[in-house]
Amino acid sequence: MVGLTGRIGSPVEASRSEAASFEASLEGLLHTDRLSSSVIYDGRGNAESHRFQVGYTAYPSYPIERFETEEYLFCLEGILYDVPDASLADELQSIASLLFETGQRTDDKGNSTTDAQLEEFREWLLDVDGTFLCAILEKETGELVLFNDVLGRLPTYYYADSDRVLFSRELRYLLESVPPEFDRLGAAQCLLFGYSLGTRTLIDGVERLRPGTLVRIRADPLDLEIIDVHTFSFDDPKHTTRTRSQNARELATRFVSACDRRAGSFETDLISLSGGLDSRSVLAGYHAAGRQIKAATMESAEYVPISDVELAEELADAFDVEWQSYDVGHPSGADLDTLIKTKNGQIGLMTSFVLTFLRQLEADHGHSMAYITGDGGDKALPDLTPSRSVERGDLPDYIIAENSILDIDQVARITGVSTAAIRQSVREHVRTYPETTVDGTYIHFLLYERAANFLFEGEDRNRLFFWSETPFYSLPFFRYAMNCPPEQKTRYKLYRSFLQSLSPTAANCTHALYGAPVNSYRHAAGALADDILSRYPSVLETLKPIIKSVNDLDTEATLDPATLECIRDQVDRIDTLEARFDTDELHQFLDTADDREKYAVYRIFALTSVIDDLTSTEQNRPSILERRSDTIFA
Repeated sequence: MVGLTGRIGSPVEASRSEAASFEASLEGLLHTDRLSSSVIYDGRGNAESHRFQVGYTAYPSYPIERFETEEYLFCLEGILYDVPDASLADELQSIASLLFETGQRTDDKGNSTTDAQLEEFREWLLDVDGTFLCAILEKETGELVLFNDVLGRLPTYYYADSDRVLFSRELRYLLESVPPEFDRLGAAQCLLFGYSLGTRTLIDGVERLRPGTLVRIRADPLDLEIIDVHTFSFDDPKHTTRTRSQNARELATRFVSACDRRAGSFETDLISLSGGLDSRSVLAGYHAAGRQIKAATMESAEYVPISDVELAEELADAFDVEWQSYDVGHPSGADLDTLIKTKNGQIGLMTSFVLTFLRQLEADHGHSMAYITGDGGDKALPDLTPSRSVERGDLPDYIIAENSILDIDQVARITGVSTAAIRQSVREHVRTYPETTVDGTYIHFLLYERAANFLFEGEDRNRLFFWSETPFYSLPFFRYAMNCPPEQKTRYKLYRSFLQSLSPTAANCTHALYGAPVNSYRHAAGALADDILSRYPSVLETLKPIIKSVNDLDTEATLDPATLECIRDQVDRIDTLEARFDTDELHQFLDTADDREKYAVYRIFALTSVIDDLTSTEQNRPSILERRSDTIFA
């Protein structure tokens, strides 16, 4: 996978061979021929007992900037969209001076960053519009700071013990470097939701870097300090006194600016276009900014409704942009294995077919391309508050009921973690959120858990091929959108006004979900029906197949025998699986797979594949997916 990796803790007597071993360790992250690795720092400064090693993996056009001054070495992964290239060095130099100016002294609590410095740094994070991870090393002391953008758009992981600190953009680097002690509770959460909560991962001690976090790593003695610079609170939206039309116009203005800032960083800007509202908003935003754009759409009888392709072509014609559809079929075992090795179970295997689409885009447009999506439109503009009245004490149970993939009792039987322990873990984690209202707390869960811990991982998959971005998470737009009141967002009301303000052409084109333009009475009626049905989940589940059929949202994708056979082989052949899951329970689950949601089966498939991959690496043998690289999984 692309991105930064660091290792701190080699002994003072480390030789050149040990330095070379760090470079060799990066080679395990080179999952395609286009990727290469580079060591950008290997030294100790004044640290007498520890070595600081930092490097990265990337393809030529991937945005990584490395430069140094007399005092510092800088490595920025990603893009600061509102900082001109000519000003980037000065911008980061000012941040380095801010973060290291008290590096030689500490306050009475042993912290080297004062409240005033932290507040100034927080203000900078909240002001800059970017997707990034930055490492700055002070040469004299060997002290290193690592920080990400305030939304945590680039998934990053770290591990620390008394002897070393490791961090990497790819979880696999840490899984191969530390004792693979399985975190049963993390696995239970991952089976339940599709992602673990907070900093948890599948491996005990390996943690996920939270959004808006500053990491300070010192030597002599080795010390890791994790500072939460900023966590958003979604209580009390600020724009309640403004009308929906006023908010929509302001959002449209900010959205066009976000598109304009993101345009032109690469040779090609290409939109992943569908019949939904999010991608057409991006198309309209780039058009309003006067930026050149191309568009592409996946076409597949198995995975993509025909209406999506037809509407994408209609939108491309309406905006007079170059457009092409790409036929994709079922993924191979090699595709599934690629996702396992690069994303390590952090995203589901059901999306493996997307790799064919991404490869086709790379072949036609090269890797100097920005792949622009509508990701985040489903979070910034709709009403994310609970669909019914929920008491604060009942919110954890509501979260589980509304967001679970597998039944919690089933998860407990498979993992050996009791339902009470799983529920308690959700309850305790939700208590750490800054919100005091039920609505704000639930919004926080959807953004900091489902978006940051799961959806961002899906976007990161794209970066194996080219840079992937969305204007919906542009900070000026996102912050304004999240401060618009929920009552304006219900039933697409704010989205409708936003799209009409942004582009009447886009608003007048049919929305695939309801088979009608967003500004039509039919669309409003459909949204009202959905809103009512969401308050009665059992009725919605009964009517869902009918709704999908009427709106041409059914596809032919079903679970095939090859998938079940592969999972059974993994369950039977992985020596260490019994230490992690109840294999009898897994077999019973697979026996009833025809009655299960395909997504639930593939969630289990992802975890058994990760375990198989790690075990196979330890035992120096091919994994089952590697053996089945040519098998087609339907």
